[in-house]
Amino acid sequence: MTKKVTAKEIREDVARARAYAKKSDYLKTLLCLANAIRGLVTSQIFGTEKFEIYSHLDEALRDLNKMKMIKRLFPKGLKYQRGKERAFYQTLMRLHKKLGEATEKARQTKLRKRLSVLDDNLIKAAGLAKAGDGLEARKLYRKISEYFQDIDGIDSDIGNRLALSGMFPEAIEYLNRALAEKASDVRAHNALILCYEGMNEEEKAMEAIKEAMRRIGASEGLYVRLAKLHLKKRDWGQVYNNAKAALDRNPLNAEAAKLVKQAEPKIFSGGGGKTAKPAAKTSDTAAGSADDQKETHTLNF
Repeated sequence: MTKKVTAKEIREDVARARAYAKKSDYLKTLLCLANAIRGLVTSQIFGTEKFEIYSHLDEALRDLNKMKMIKRLFPKGLKYQRGKERAFYQTLMRLHKKLGEATEKARQTKLRKRLSVLDDNLIKAAGLAKAGDGLEARKLYRKISEYFQDIDGIDSDIGNRLALSGMFPEAIEYLNRALAEKASDVRAHNALILCYEGMNEEEKAMEAIKEAMRRIGASEGLYVRLAKLHLKKRDWGQVYNNAKAALDRNPLNAEAAKLVKQAEPKIFSGGGGKTAKPAAKTSDTAAGSADDQKETHTLNF
């Protein structure tokens, strides 16, 4: 059963319409007025209450007709006759629909233009970096980040571009900011690891890989990268453990197989000719704790 609208609810709709009119929000003004008119049609309100509502509606309609958009479309203003509320309700709803469609079209056009400006500036900044003008590239990237901060993933995008340009220290700032906003950003994790690898910061690169494993799960790619970092330190047990973990996920991973073969002779025990048992779970992988293994995802790095 349809709930009967009360006089109080109709007055509230009218009051909201007037409030939105003061904010020049014509879509919400039209909708609230339409709701009030519909309430008049569907309710059973008589006497003084109805007279008062008509008086409030007249004031709200004057507010509506003062709005620039309405004045442009209806120079003489919108009018309605008492007793013909149904027709006026339909007029308001049609107008709301048409203006809504026009507003959305204008918004999309404005957004496309803005994204085009963003693309042009990102290309320009990348060109500056490629030409060796790092200072100007950094300045432009900074401006892009500030101006387009409302664009989802903008810092991650800039960080990746800087990393691919070899500007690793500059990229780290943007990537850390991107991960602080979205810890599951795969591209940002990948680029951050790349930065530390490129800077020969093995310990930081390992920590970045472990953090990626904690946040978005382990993958054969991450295990291989971790094994290669341990290879630089000649930490053969960890080279074996992580390369083997990559092989467990993909037996056809040639790089992981090569690392395993490289590590095996190094971890033979001196007496019995047996390999030292690699830890089932290493401190360098996401498998290091039960909490980290509650959910595993695959990364395609």
